[in-house]
Amino acid sequence: MGLGYIVTLLNIADPLPHTWVAGPIAVLLGSLVTLSSLGIWSGYALPKKASLICLGGVALTATLFHFSRLFQAPLGSLEAILLAPVSATLIYSGWFAGVQALQTRSKYILLISGVFWVQGVFMALLTLGALAAKGGDYIIVTSEVVYWTSLINLGATLVANIAWSLQISEDLLIKNGLVKPALADKSPAKDKSTEKTSFFNKEDKPVKEKSINKKADTTETVSVNPDLLTETEKLALLEKLTDKEREVFFLAVEGKKNGEIASILNSSEASVKVHRSRMTGKLGMKKPEELKKLITKAAPVQESKEANQTLPPETDSQDLFTKS
Repeated sequence: MGLGYIVTLLNIADPLPHTWVAGPIAVLLGSLVTLSSLGIWSGYALPKKASLICLGGVALTATLFHFSRLFQAPLGSLEAILLAPVSATLIYSGWFAGVQALQTRSKYILLISGVFWVQGVFMALLTLGALAAKGGDYIIVTSEVVYWTSLINLGATLVANIAWSLQISEDLLIKNGLVKPALADKSPAKDKSTEKTSFFNKEDKPVKEKSINKKADTTETVSVNPDLLTETEKLALLEKLTDKEREVFFLAVEGKKNGEIASILNSSEASVKVHRSRMTGKLGMKKPEELKKLITKAAPVQESKEANQTLPPETDSQDLFTKS
Protein backbone atom coordinates (compact mmCIF):
# COMPACT_ATOMS: atom_id res chain seq x y z
CA MET A 1 0.00 0.00 0.00
CA GLY A 2 2.85 2.36 0.80
CA LEU A 3 4.42 1.66 -2.57
CA GLY A 4 1.10 2.47 -4.22
CA TYR A 5 0.90 5.88 -2.53
CA ILE A 6 4.48 6.66 -3.53
CA VAL A 7 3.83 5.72 -7.19
CA THR A 8 0.67 7.83 -7.16
CA LEU A 9 2.48 10.96 -5.96
CA LEU A 10 5.53 10.50 -8.21
CA ASN A 11 3.35 10.26 -11.32
CA ILE A 12 1.33 13.41 -10.71
CA ALA A 13 1.59 15.62 -13.79
CA ASP A 14 -0.60 17.47 -16.27
CA PRO A 15 -1.77 15.52 -18.15
CA LEU A 16 -1.62 12.41 -15.95
CA PRO A 17 0.70 9.73 -17.39
CA HIS A 18 -0.73 6.28 -18.12
CA THR A 19 1.46 4.80 -15.37
CA TRP A 20 -0.41 6.79 -12.72
CA VAL A 21 -3.08 4.09 -12.38
CA ALA A 22 -0.42 1.66 -11.06
CA GLY A 23 -0.42 3.54 -7.74
CA PRO A 24 -4.11 3.16 -6.82
CA ILE A 25 -4.10 -0.43 -8.12
CA ALA A 26 -1.18 -1.22 -5.77
CA VAL A 27 -3.15 0.32 -2.87
CA LEU A 28 -6.14 -1.89 -3.74
CA LEU A 29 -3.93 -5.00 -3.86
CA GLY A 30 -2.39 -4.05 -0.53
CA SER A 31 -5.85 -3.77 1.02
CA LEU A 32 -6.78 -7.24 -0.22
CA VAL A 33 -3.50 -8.71 1.09
CA THR A 34 -4.18 -7.16 4.50
CA LEU A 35 -7.68 -8.66 4.55
CA SER A 36 -6.29 -12.07 3.54
CA SER A 37 -3.68 -11.94 6.31
CA LEU A 38 -6.37 -11.19 8.88
CA GLY A 39 -8.44 -14.13 7.61
CA ILE A 40 -5.47 -16.51 7.83
CA TRP A 41 -4.71 -15.35 11.38
CA SER A 42 -8.36 -15.98 12.31
CA GLY A 43 -8.04 -19.60 11.16
CA TYR A 44 -9.67 -19.42 7.74
CA ALA A 45 -8.02 -21.08 4.75
CA LEU A 46 -7.61 -18.72 1.79
CA PRO A 47 -10.12 -19.95 -0.84
CA LYS A 48 -8.66 -20.12 -4.33
CA LYS A 49 -11.89 -19.25 -6.12
CA ALA A 50 -12.53 -16.13 -4.05
CA SER A 51 -8.88 -15.08 -4.42
CA LEU A 52 -9.09 -15.37 -8.21
CA ILE A 53 -12.32 -13.38 -8.22
CA CYS A 54 -10.68 -10.59 -6.21
CA LEU A 55 -7.66 -10.51 -8.53
CA GLY A 56 -10.03 -10.44 -11.49
CA GLY A 57 -11.82 -7.49 -9.88
CA VAL A 58 -8.52 -5.61 -9.60
CA ALA A 59 -7.76 -6.29 -13.27
CA LEU A 60 -11.29 -5.20 -14.22
CA THR A 61 -10.86 -1.97 -12.25
CA ALA A 62 -7.61 -1.16 -14.07
CA THR A 63 -9.17 -2.02 -17.46
CA LEU A 64 -12.27 0.06 -16.76
CA PHE A 65 -10.09 3.01 -15.77
CA HIS A 66 -8.02 2.67 -18.94
CA PHE A 67 -10.95 2.56 -21.37
CA SER A 68 -12.84 5.30 -19.51
CA ARG A 69 -9.78 7.47 -19.93
CA LEU A 70 -9.62 6.72 -23.67
CA PHE A 71 -13.17 8.03 -23.97
CA GLN A 72 -12.11 11.16 -22.03
CA ALA A 73 -14.27 10.55 -18.99
CA PRO A 74 -14.26 13.30 -16.32
CA LEU A 75 -11.40 13.13 -13.84
CA GLY A 76 -13.82 12.68 -10.93
CA SER A 77 -15.40 9.62 -12.54
CA LEU A 78 -11.97 8.08 -13.19
CA GLU A 79 -10.92 8.56 -9.58
CA ALA A 80 -14.23 7.16 -8.30
CA ILE A 81 -13.55 3.95 -10.27
CA LEU A 82 -10.36 3.46 -8.23
CA LEU A 83 -11.46 4.82 -4.84
CA ALA A 84 -14.76 2.90 -4.56
CA PRO A 85 -13.26 -0.65 -4.42
CA VAL A 86 -10.52 0.51 -2.01
CA SER A 87 -13.16 2.01 0.28
CA ALA A 88 -15.33 -1.14 0.12
CA THR A 89 -12.36 -3.41 0.90
CA LEU A 90 -11.30 -1.32 3.92
CA ILE A 91 -14.83 -1.11 5.33
CA TYR A 92 -15.30 -4.88 4.95
CA SER A 93 -11.91 -5.43 6.61
CA GLY A 94 -13.02 -3.25 9.52
CA TRP A 95 -16.21 -5.25 9.96
CA PHE A 96 -14.41 -8.61 9.68
CA ALA A 97 -11.70 -7.56 12.14
CA GLY A 98 -14.38 -6.40 14.57
CA VAL A 99 -16.11 -9.79 14.47
CA GLN A 100 -12.81 -11.60 15.08
CA ALA A 101 -11.97 -9.21 17.93
CA LEU A 102 -15.23 -10.06 19.69
CA GLN A 103 -14.65 -13.79 19.25
CA THR A 104 -11.01 -13.79 20.38
CA ARG A 105 -11.42 -10.91 22.87
CA SER A 106 -8.30 -9.32 21.44
CA LYS A 107 -7.85 -5.62 22.09
CA TYR A 108 -5.22 -5.46 19.35
CA ILE A 109 -7.54 -6.78 16.65
CA LEU A 110 -10.24 -4.42 17.92
CA LEU A 111 -7.80 -1.53 17.45
CA ILE A 112 -7.01 -2.73 13.92
CA SER A 113 -10.74 -2.87 13.21
CA GLY A 114 -11.06 0.78 14.22
CA VAL A 115 -8.13 1.71 11.95
CA PHE A 116 -9.76 -0.02 8.98
CA TRP A 117 -13.06 1.75 9.65
CA VAL A 118 -11.37 5.15 9.77
CA GLN A 119 -9.55 4.50 6.48
CA GLY A 120 -12.63 3.03 4.81
CA VAL A 121 -14.92 5.92 5.75
CA PHE A 122 -12.27 8.45 4.70
CA MET A 123 -11.89 6.75 1.30
CA ALA A 124 -15.68 6.71 0.95
CA LEU A 125 -15.74 10.48 1.52
CA LEU A 126 -13.05 10.89 -1.14
CA THR A 127 -15.18 8.81 -3.51
CA LEU A 128 -18.16 11.08 -2.93
CA GLY A 129 -15.91 14.08 -3.48
CA ALA A 130 -14.72 12.64 -6.78
CA LEU A 131 -18.31 12.13 -7.92
CA ALA A 132 -19.03 15.74 -6.93
CA ALA A 133 -16.35 16.90 -9.39
CA LYS A 134 -13.79 17.64 -6.66
CA GLY A 135 -11.29 15.18 -8.11
CA GLY A 136 -9.02 17.93 -9.39
CA ASP A 137 -7.87 18.59 -5.82
CA TYR A 138 -6.67 14.98 -5.49
CA ILE A 139 -3.79 15.40 -7.92
CA ILE A 140 -2.39 18.68 -6.61
CA VAL A 141 0.40 17.89 -4.18
CA THR A 142 -0.02 21.18 -2.32
CA SER A 143 -3.77 20.69 -1.74
CA GLU A 144 -5.19 19.95 1.72
CA VAL A 145 -6.86 16.79 0.38
CA VAL A 146 -3.51 15.21 -0.48
CA TYR A 147 -2.06 16.40 2.81
CA TRP A 148 -4.80 14.90 4.98
CA THR A 149 -4.97 11.73 2.90
CA SER A 150 -1.24 11.16 3.40
CA LEU A 151 -1.37 12.02 7.11
CA ILE A 152 -4.37 9.80 7.91
CA ASN A 153 -3.03 6.80 5.99
CA LEU A 154 0.45 7.19 7.52
CA GLY A 155 -0.98 7.28 11.04
CA ALA A 156 -3.34 4.38 10.33
CA THR A 157 -0.53 2.25 8.91
CA LEU A 158 1.72 2.87 11.93
CA VAL A 159 -1.04 2.05 14.43
CA ALA A 160 -2.12 -1.08 12.55
CA ASN A 161 1.44 -2.40 12.21
CA ILE A 162 2.16 -1.87 15.92
CA ALA A 163 -1.08 -3.63 16.86
CA TRP A 164 -0.27 -6.54 14.53
CA SER A 165 3.20 -6.86 16.06
CA LEU A 166 1.79 -6.96 19.59
CA GLN A 167 -0.86 -9.53 18.64
CA ILE A 168 1.64 -11.86 16.91
CA SER A 169 4.04 -11.51 19.85
CA GLU A 170 1.27 -12.52 22.23
CA ASP A 171 0.39 -15.53 20.07
CA LEU A 172 4.03 -16.65 20.05
CA LEU A 173 4.27 -16.33 23.84
CA ILE A 174 1.12 -18.42 24.26
CA LYS A 175 2.37 -21.02 21.79
CA ASN A 176 5.69 -21.36 23.62
CA GLY A 177 3.98 -21.59 27.01
CA LEU A 178 5.50 -18.37 28.33
CA VAL A 179 2.09 -16.76 28.86
CA LYS A 180 -1.08 -18.48 30.00
CA PRO A 181 -3.95 -18.17 27.48
CA ALA A 182 -6.38 -17.38 30.26
CA LEU A 183 -4.29 -14.35 31.16
CA ALA A 184 -3.88 -13.31 27.54
CA ASP A 185 -7.66 -13.16 27.01
CA LYS A 186 -9.10 -10.52 29.28
CA SER A 187 -12.40 -11.84 30.57
CA PRO A 188 -14.76 -10.32 33.14
CA ALA A 189 -13.59 -10.58 36.73
CA LYS A 190 -14.94 -13.58 38.59
CA ASP A 191 -15.33 -14.63 42.19
CA LYS A 192 -12.13 -16.63 42.66
CA SER A 193 -13.03 -17.64 46.20
CA THR A 194 -15.93 -19.80 45.00
CA GLU A 195 -14.01 -21.17 42.01
CA LYS A 196 -11.10 -22.40 44.08
CA THR A 197 -13.26 -24.43 46.47
CA SER A 198 -15.27 -26.28 43.84
CA PHE A 199 -13.41 -26.33 40.52
CA PHE A 200 -9.88 -27.35 41.43
CA ASN A 201 -8.53 -30.75 42.32
CA LYS A 202 -7.33 -31.00 45.91
CA GLU A 203 -4.07 -32.53 44.68
CA ASP A 204 -3.37 -29.58 42.39
CA LYS A 205 -3.68 -26.56 44.64
CA PRO A 206 -4.26 -23.15 43.04
CA VAL A 207 -1.10 -21.13 42.53
CA LYS A 208 -1.06 -18.09 44.77
CA GLU A 209 -0.01 -14.69 43.47
CA LYS A 210 2.84 -14.44 45.99
CA SER A 211 4.35 -17.71 44.85
CA ILE A 212 4.18 -16.55 41.23
CA ASN A 213 6.15 -13.44 42.04
CA LYS A 214 8.76 -15.37 44.00
CA LYS A 215 9.37 -18.16 41.52
CA ALA A 216 11.07 -17.54 38.22
CA ASP A 217 9.80 -20.82 36.80
CA THR A 218 6.07 -20.44 36.16
CA THR A 219 5.53 -23.46 33.95
CA GLU A 220 3.00 -24.97 36.42
CA THR A 221 -0.61 -24.51 35.39
CA VAL A 222 -3.76 -24.75 37.49
CA SER A 223 -5.68 -27.91 36.65
CA VAL A 224 -9.37 -28.64 37.04
CA ASN A 225 -10.80 -31.98 38.12
CA PRO A 226 -13.94 -32.55 36.02
CA ASP A 227 -15.19 -35.19 38.48
CA LEU A 228 -15.63 -32.50 41.14
CA LEU A 229 -17.71 -30.18 38.95
CA THR A 230 -21.48 -29.80 39.09
CA GLU A 231 -23.57 -29.46 35.94
CA THR A 232 -23.77 -25.69 36.44
CA GLU A 233 -20.02 -25.41 36.90
CA LYS A 234 -19.36 -27.40 33.72
CA LEU A 235 -21.59 -25.07 31.74
CA ALA A 236 -19.89 -22.05 33.31
CA LEU A 237 -16.52 -23.35 32.10
CA LEU A 238 -17.75 -24.08 28.58
CA GLU A 239 -19.38 -20.66 28.28
CA LYS A 240 -15.90 -19.10 28.44
CA LEU A 241 -15.04 -20.54 25.03
CA THR A 242 -15.36 -18.56 21.82
CA ASP A 243 -17.00 -20.09 18.74
CA LYS A 244 -13.67 -21.21 17.29
CA GLU A 245 -12.47 -22.63 20.60
CA ARG A 246 -15.78 -24.48 20.97
CA GLU A 247 -15.36 -26.13 17.57
CA VAL A 248 -11.85 -27.21 18.51
CA PHE A 249 -13.14 -28.46 21.89
CA PHE A 250 -15.71 -30.85 20.42
CA LEU A 251 -13.18 -32.26 17.97
CA ALA A 252 -10.56 -32.60 20.72
CA VAL A 253 -13.10 -34.55 22.77
CA GLU A 254 -13.12 -37.11 19.96
CA GLY A 255 -9.35 -37.44 20.37
CA LYS A 256 -8.44 -35.78 17.09
CA LYS A 257 -4.98 -34.29 16.60
CA ASN A 258 -4.27 -30.71 15.55
CA GLY A 259 -3.66 -31.69 11.94
CA GLU A 260 -6.98 -33.54 11.73
CA ILE A 261 -8.85 -30.65 13.34
CA ALA A 262 -7.27 -28.20 10.90
CA SER A 263 -8.38 -30.35 7.96
CA ILE A 264 -11.95 -30.67 9.25
CA LEU A 265 -12.31 -26.95 10.01
CA ASN A 266 -10.59 -25.94 6.76
CA SER A 267 -8.04 -24.02 8.82
CA SER A 268 -4.28 -23.93 9.37
CA GLU A 269 -2.63 -26.17 11.96
CA ALA A 270 -0.88 -23.18 13.54
CA SER A 271 -4.23 -21.45 14.10
CA VAL A 272 -5.70 -24.63 15.59
CA LYS A 273 -2.78 -24.82 18.02
CA VAL A 274 -3.49 -21.26 19.21
CA HIS A 275 -7.23 -21.91 19.66
CA ARG A 276 -6.55 -25.24 21.36
CA SER A 277 -4.03 -23.67 23.72
CA ARG A 278 -6.49 -20.95 24.68
CA MET A 279 -9.27 -23.52 25.09
CA THR A 280 -7.27 -25.80 27.39
CA GLY A 281 -6.05 -22.79 29.37
CA LYS A 282 -9.62 -21.65 30.03
CA LEU A 283 -10.85 -25.14 30.96
CA GLY A 284 -7.79 -26.18 32.98
CA MET A 285 -7.53 -29.61 31.34
CA LYS A 286 -5.96 -31.06 28.19
CA LYS A 287 -6.63 -34.81 27.92
CA PRO A 288 -9.58 -35.84 25.68
CA GLU A 289 -10.96 -38.13 28.40
CA GLU A 290 -11.04 -35.18 30.81
CA LEU A 291 -12.62 -32.87 28.26
CA LYS A 292 -15.27 -35.48 27.50
CA LYS A 293 -16.46 -35.35 31.11
CA LEU A 294 -17.55 -31.75 30.56
CA ILE A 295 -20.25 -32.94 28.15
CA THR A 296 -23.56 -32.96 30.00
CA LYS A 297 -27.21 -33.23 29.12
CA ALA A 298 -27.37 -29.46 29.08
CA ALA A 299 -24.36 -29.33 26.74
CA PRO A 300 -24.70 -32.27 24.32
CA VAL A 301 -21.81 -33.41 22.16
CA GLN A 302 -21.73 -31.38 18.97
CA GLU A 303 -21.15 -33.40 15.84
CA SER A 304 -18.03 -32.45 13.91
CA LYS A 305 -18.13 -31.10 10.37
CA GLU A 306 -16.63 -34.35 9.22
CA ALA A 307 -19.74 -36.28 10.28
CA ASN A 308 -22.05 -33.65 8.71
CA GLN A 309 -24.88 -34.30 11.14
CA THR A 310 -27.18 -32.04 13.08
CA LEU A 311 -27.83 -31.98 16.80
CA PRO A 312 -30.95 -33.66 18.17
CA PRO A 313 -33.52 -31.18 19.51
CA GLU A 314 -33.40 -30.43 23.20
CA THR A 315 -36.65 -29.64 25.02
CA ASP A 316 -35.59 -29.51 28.67
CA SER A 317 -32.75 -27.04 28.33
CA GLN A 318 -31.40 -24.59 25.82
CA ASP A 319 -28.44 -25.61 23.64
CA LEU A 320 -25.82 -23.05 24.49
CA PHE A 321 -23.64 -23.88 21.51
CA THR A 322 -26.02 -23.37 18.60
CA LYS A 323 -25.24 -20.21 16.69
CA SER A 324 -28.16 -17.88 16.27
